[in-house]
Amino acid sequence: MLITGVSGEIGAHLAQHFLGAGWTVLGLDKIPPAEGPPGGLVFEQCDLTNAPHAASVLEALTATYGACDVVVNCAGKIANAPLVSLGPEGWNIGDGSLWADVIGSNLTAAFVVTALTVRHMLEARKKGLIVHISSVCAAGNPGQSAYSAAKAGLNGFTLALAKELGPLGIRMVGLAPGYFDTRSTRTHVREAKLTKVIAAVPLKRLGGLDELANAVDFIISNGYVHGTIVELDGGLVI
Repeated sequence: MLITGVSGEIGAHLAQHFLGAGWTVLGLDKIPPAEGPPGGLVFEQCDLTNAPHAASVLEALTATYGACDVVVNCAGKIANAPLVSLGPEGWNIGDGSLWADVIGSNLTAAFVVTALTVRHMLEARKKGLIVHISSVCAAGNPGQSAYSAAKAGLNGFTLALAKELGPLGIRMVGLAPGYFDTRSTRTHVREAKLTKVIAAVPLKRLGGLDELANAVDFIISNGYVHGTIVELDGGLVI
């Protein structure tokens, strides 16, 4: 199994979960885990938006461990930035470099890793599964236009590849979490808004990371889950 964004809170939790279940877990991230890689994790530092570097890293891992049967694209970045804002000298447009960074981290990285790992699967004549971690924000979240656009693009990418790769035995599934109890959620969502979000969730609480890991377990175990975006949001979108 390959997990990208393994140094982030969600990626790290997934790595621990699957290591505990006996999987061989390969992890990629632009930065090393803050507390060091967990025991058993095969970690490689890699900028996944740099296709030649990513190809070199994945070639080396494949030569040692073989083609991955499961890939979880978890790499991503959240950013809060309005499209336009009023400053002392008038209206300012959003930061184009931030847009490029968010699109690159969430969407381009998934494209690069998926293309490379699918090629390895096909070369090895191996059936496989790609899980893209999307977000409820793919439907549009005010103040997060870049993040929403990236996740909406990731959903479209998932569904297009499901039609393209399904006949070759490679499943494509998106997993769209709602609001989970993570440091990222509490950093990027103001407390007043988070209170409103919890009130809008029929279960009246945030999601737990074990529940997210269990959803990936379900996707892996059920070979007929394909070409869909699994919503994991406590009923927020109904």
